[in-house]
Amino acid sequence: MLEINTATPERSSLRLFLPAVVSALLAFPALAQDAQIDAQADAVLRAMSDYLAGQRAFSISADASTEMLLQDGRKIQLTGTSEITVDRETGLHVERQGPNGKTVLVYDGKAVSIFSEREGVYISVPAEGGIDVALDEARAVLGTELTGGADLLYSNAYDGLMLNVQSGHYMGKAWVGGVLADHLSYRADDIDWQLWVASGDAPVPVKYVITSKWVTAAPQFSVQLSDFTLLTETAADAFTFAPPAGAKQITPDQLPEFDLLAEE
Repeated sequence: MLEINTATPERSSLRLFLPAVVSALLAFPALAQDAQIDAQADAVLRAMSDYLAGQRAFSISADASTEMLLQDGRKIQLTGTSEITVDRETGLHVERQGPNGKTVLVYDGKAVSIFSEREGVYISVPAEGGIDVALDEARAVLGTELTGGADLLYSNAYDGLMLNVQSGHYMGKAWVGGVLADHLSYRADDIDWQLWVASGDAPVPVKYVITSKWVTAAPQFSVQLSDFTLLTETAADAFTFAPPAGAKQITPDQLPEFDLLAEE
């Protein structure tokens, strides 16, 4: 097992970047009153959020990396790749291959179920109210993200991304994975984040980077997104969870005993 510096934050996210600051985020306005946001940066971000919210069903691939600081001062990256299917009317399916095994999340509209291949266990928790509720429940269960860029899957990604933002800048055009994109740079209280959004009629995110600027060595979380595909229908069993033979069901109080993401 890696000797991780416990001062390093868990997987970055804007909504739940550090559990200790969740209450603080909720206590203040989402956007600082003196925040300075470029009009073009704001327009691109809103267009991306509105476009994703307007798609009933889609699939996307995510290759993510999280930087961790070891006890001896080395900075390393933990990587994982995810295949994600979203149907805003029906459910969510994520299959993530991490450093040491596969984790599967299925949301069927009523409950979120998470299965760890390495640990041979699964947990199911109620989550009625749509994908936004399911993402929040998954984060609560795991204490971190299952898949890179989950902030972008909410029905209103814009509001979540803009929490405690101080400034936003349009950085120009850039190529990411063969896609011409608009590059955005934002600063918030505890983090800086960048987003690359495909230029054109389908403004989908293609890269997302978060930097924890006040943590030793400024660790980054990054995810490159590809193969965005609109779906007219999803497989009948895509959002049905069936635990593999031999898998053991666990309860929330047992979670500290298991590494469901198989990252260490």
